[in-house]
Formats: sequence, structure tokens, C-alpha cells
Amino acid sequence: MKAIYWIIDYYYDFIGKLLMLAHNSPPKHYLDHVSKNRAPIILIPGISNKWGFLKRLGDSISHLGHPVYPVTELGFNLLDIPTSAKIVKRIATQNNLENAIIVGHSKGGIIGKYFLIHENKDNRIKGVIAIAAPFSGSRIVHYLPGKHFKELAPESKIIKYMNSIRKVNAKIISIMPEFDNHVWSEKKSYLDGGLNIELAIKGHHKIVFDKKAIERIIELIGRLR
Repeated sequence: MKAIYWIIDYYYDFIGKLLMLAHNSPPKHYLDHVSKNRAPIILIPGISNKWGFLKRLGDSISHLGHPVYPVTELGFNLLDIPTSAKIVKRIATQNNLENAIIVGHSKGGIIGKYFLIHENKDNRIKGVIAIAAPFSGSRIVHYLPGKHFKELAPESKIIKYMNSIRKVNAKIISIMPEFDNHVWSEKKSYLDGGLNIELAIKGHHKIVFDKKAIERIIELIGRLR
């Protein structure tokens, strides 16, 4: 039965990859269609994905009047987590963002937590909504080529280090599917001290395309605000 979940999830992964190819630059309405008192949103995709993978989610957030800042400088998000967080910091500083919210998928959520630990001394970021983020690492990376994946292994130094830092967890909402074919961990995406929400969705990539999941993410953005 689980095989069908994998197949369906990779269909959504394929759709995300098509969006990446079709959209090099964020649409103008991400910054032009802005309503008063709407929190700025910084959008961070998962590893090996460009910002366009999250375009459907970004569009839904933007249509409600939130200014949306995809971190295009991350490219395919293959840089190490500390370097990635510094790039996000530059986006927040250059745009003078206040009370912003990071919405990150998979590795994007991990970058969000690292940002709260090391790059948020000016409190520009109010909180993080992490979607299917491997906070305890994922054993799947043991079977993937490329050293950039190894950073997300359960035994990696940075995953162990961030698990030892809990002071920022209260600012993080962790949303996860009930079955995640990429986060291989007993704890899945659970984050001690954070707000953990499991949705009746099966698939690591599908969750960022699911209509009900997007509605829940938007609701939680309002809660953080």
C-alpha cells in the first residue's frame, strides 16, 4: 500500500520541478499585491529545489496580501545550513523586514530554526512554520549521493547541535504529513517544545500542494502574527 503513496508523492515532486523550470523569477504580485498589517513571508524550499517548487503555496499566501520573499539566492538549496541562514538574513536586512515569518519546506524548516538561533538578534523574524522538516535528521540521506545531503543525517554535527538548542522551539510550528516518505526518523518532524501539527496527508512533497494543508498554513501564519 505504501508504494502508491511514494508514486503519488513523486508525481507532486515532478509538478514542483516543472514549476521550478517555468518560473525563474518571482511574480510581481508577491510584492505589489500587499495589504496593510500583513506579515512578510520568507519562503524557503527543500534541498535540491529552487524557490519555484513552492510557487503554489507562495501564490496562495500572496493573494491574501502578504508580501512574499522567495530566497532566490539559495538556488537549488545545496549550500550548508549556516551559509543559507546568512543569505536569509541578508534578505531580511536589505528589505528591512519586521515581524516576518519564515515558511520553509523540509531543509527550509531546518534553515529557519538555525536562523532563529544565530541570525535573529534583531528579532526581525517572529516565527517559523516548518513543513515536513527533518529536525531529528533523516536516514534516507544515507542512500543519496552528494555531501550536501549528509548534513541532514541524524548523526550529523549540525543536526545534533540544533537538537541540543531548545530555546527557540516555542517560535516554531512544525507541520507534517501522517506518512513522510523522505523523513525517515522515529520522531518524524516532531520538535520538542514546538507546536506540532500532523495532517492527514501522505507524502513529503504532496503536503505543499494539498489545498487543505495550504489553508492550514495560512491559518497558522495568522496565529503567529
